[in-house]
Amino acid sequence: MGLPRPVVRIANAITNFAIIVGIPRPPYTRNNALVIETVGRRSGRRHRVPVGYLDDGGRIIVVVEDGPQSNWVRNALARDGQLRIHFRGRWRPADLLLLEEDPESYLSRMNRIHAGLVRSRAPGLVGGVS
Repeated sequence: MGLPRPVVRIANAITNFAIIVGIPRPPYTRNNALVIETVGRRSGRRHRVPVGYLDDGGRIIVVVEDGPQSNWVRNALARDGQLRIHFRGRWRPADLLLLEEDPESYLSRMNRIHAGLVRSRAPGLVGGVS
């Protein structure tokens, strides 16, 4: 059972702000987290969510806790994978690419706390952002 939705929204808003302005918010820093912005598939509103990532030879890898049921993944896929990321101090357009790879190979190289949270929630889905 997860946290109540209002608590998650407040925590995400604080983490988004911290990542964007460059303030470490353990376990996240600009070196292991980014903010993903999608447009709601029904509402048309912009939504932002902080996520941990792994730089895999220039490819940004995100293991999604809720897998394909994650709202930001569904929103991005509804727009042909298009989204925006706040990465290393600036906003950039990006495309989501779902990978058919074992999430554990990436989780073992990610921030230990973030990887533990992903493992506890769901089997995960690997996505690359380019």
